[in-house]
Amino acid sequence: MTTTQLRVRRSIQDIYNDFKSGEDTTTLEKLMVAWQYIKALPPSDPNSFMTLGGFHGEPFAGRGSYDTANYWGGYCNHGNILFPTWHRIYLYKLEKALQSVPGCESVMLPYWDQTYKIVKNGKLTYLGVPSILTDEYFTFTDGATIPNPLKSFTLPMALQDSEEANFYAKPNGYETVRYPLSGLVGTTPDRAATEVNNSAYYIPGTTVIDNNLTTSLLNANVIGWLNGTVDEPTGLAPGGADIPLSKIIGGIDKNYHTSLEAPCYTVFSNATSQGQWNKDHPTALTQALESPHGEIHLAVGGINTPFQDADTTPSIQFIAADANGDMGENETAGLDPIFFFHHCNVDRIFWIWQTNHRSTDKLDITVPGWSDSEIARGPYPGTNNIGNQPPVGYEPQEQLTMDSPLYPFKLVGNGTERHYRSSDAFNIETQLGFKYDNLSIDNNDGTADTLAAVAAIAKLSAPEPKSDKVLIVSGINRANINGSFVIMAYATINGIRHFVGSESVLSRWKVTACRNCMTHLEVSATFSLSQFSEEEVSKAIFDIQIKGRKHNDAEFAKFTLANHANVVKYLSAQGTSVAPLAQMTNLAVATPPTATGKTPFKLEVI
Repeated sequence: MTTTQLRVRRSIQDIYNDFKSGEDTTTLEKLMVAWQYIKALPPSDPNSFMTLGGFHGEPFAGRGSYDTANYWGGYCNHGNILFPTWHRIYLYKLEKALQSVPGCESVMLPYWDQTYKIVKNGKLTYLGVPSILTDEYFTFTDGATIPNPLKSFTLPMALQDSEEANFYAKPNGYETVRYPLSGLVGTTPDRAATEVNNSAYYIPGTTVIDNNLTTSLLNANVIGWLNGTVDEPTGLAPGGADIPLSKIIGGIDKNYHTSLEAPCYTVFSNATSQGQWNKDHPTALTQALESPHGEIHLAVGGINTPFQDADTTPSIQFIAADANGDMGENETAGLDPIFFFHHCNVDRIFWIWQTNHRSTDKLDITVPGWSDSEIARGPYPGTNNIGNQPPVGYEPQEQLTMDSPLYPFKLVGNGTERHYRSSDAFNIETQLGFKYDNLSIDNNDGTADTLAAVAAIAKLSAPEPKSDKVLIVSGINRANINGSFVIMAYATINGIRHFVGSESVLSRWKVTACRNCMTHLEVSATFSLSQFSEEEVSKAIFDIQIKGRKHNDAEFAKFTLANHANVVKYLSAQGTSVAPLAQMTNLAVATPPTATGKTPFKLEVI
């Protein structure tokens, strides 16, 4: 296949800009027609959005729909080396469905360029979610107006699988939602809480959601997650209020950039392997692509920014306490159209990593330093399903390779039908016949103000690390936590509580019902302590906070109590009075809450 035959995936914002300027109206209009068409197809049609979107999670299929002791009913691969390649083929199949629509053969799936920057109100920021993905309606050049097919999806059938029916059911006619709205409607109490949450966003005097309001809040949350800017406190004012001192820059943008430096495919590909690498290499921490990918899911799907960023919008102190968007859980994430624009960008970053690391024609799953002499340690975490319940199609004792089938996707080769393999999709150009128009995650709108702001930031040098120590958090059992959540780490030094970092966990509403999720029940995270001196690290009192769905308040309280027990133990060992503890950390005196006396997590500085 020659490069002249390659089709091109472009940024949805660029396509929308061309439509608004009149330079190219056909590309966007055909995209809208194609999406509207596949969403209207009956669930029995293999090209229907209900069928394709449902492959990720619900509705459950195959053995996972009845053999709940051994299989999960979804096909998606997370937390293993098939995460990038499975989703690459998933996007490819959705794209082929769009191209099957009469007159839409040229349609390509666009990507949402999440790190695209602009200047707004005199400050450099992010575009956020393109309005073409959030507008209620779309008007064609001939004047015809339709509901925007990229905004949401209305289910043509109920989601009520046996493992989910009692807590995460969705009725026929349910419409997917995003932050700050809630779509939790599986039980009577959940429906009541959802009604209270969503009514806060009604247009006054009506029962109609104010789309302008919810879109602005969604953008504020997404931009906050992308930016990752937090206020560091200088101390505690009367009443325990933090006084801002400085800024820490992190967030999804930084994590995407860090992932491009991952040393090998296995570590780049998934969060499980990332965890093992960071544990073994505390002075060479990295990010897997799966981690910032999951943060976008949480930002859109209803988890508030770990630390609200005062530079994003006037509503920054707003917190959606009971938001439960569909992108935030694996059961329904694939049924929100924005999922595919997000994952198209994830695949673009995957291709950038491949290009940068000369891995466009082969993906090597070996990990430097994990040699045959260490065989007693077993296969590298994230490369196997040994001892665990796999997704649909896999067997419990199966080692994963680049030739493992990518269920349920099939191709026909030499007259024989078989399932796709990762090795069928190493090279998007020679094997799949497309390319991306842009291989940068530093794009902007190109205005003079934006270029000047970007140039000014580029001149800033990163602070020199003060310590090579890291904080390792382990032993968190996510089987006890409903839905996705964020681990946040803090260090209290000389009475000042500092934010250390956060790690997101994209999960599902009821992990104990998810046999694939049982593969990775224990969650761990590694945080750099380079912003502190060695002396400060030695004095620090570390604690953990979990932020997630409101249903978990009782479970999250266990972390608060265990934090306090850790602090009391530390201060007592130092001969320090614990009297000012409640004021310092806002924690009540208590003992570890579990029946066995075990704390719900472990902290270690190495």
